[in-house]
Amino acid sequence: MFAEPSPEPAPDIEFDDDGFTVGPRDIRWASVVRIRTYKIDLFSVDCICLLFELDDEPPLELTEESNGFNRFMDAMLERFPAIPPDWYATVMQPPFERNEAVLFERAC
Repeated sequence: MFAEPSPEPAPDIEFDDDGFTVGPRDIRWASVVRIRTYKIDLFSVDCICLLFELDDEPPLELTEESNGFNRFMDAMLERFPAIPPDWYATVMQPPFERNEAVLFERAC
């Protein structure tokens, strides 16, 4: 279900009021069903990831390696205010553990 890190550079993240674009994928904020966070252990460092589960589309994984990730986190918190503002610091600890958590789940 989760992708392993790729040796290719992570794509840039662009966003606006309606949604965001990652590589060839355009995602509308309104299509987000669930947002998960977790870490991938890369032996000497961890990589923090976000997995967006979407209406009628395959999930989309973003990593902190993507250009624009920090600005995107601010936009995500603005769009989904129920996400705890300290989620990033929480998933970071303890090191080298997966620390998976659901940050957002749309009400049915």
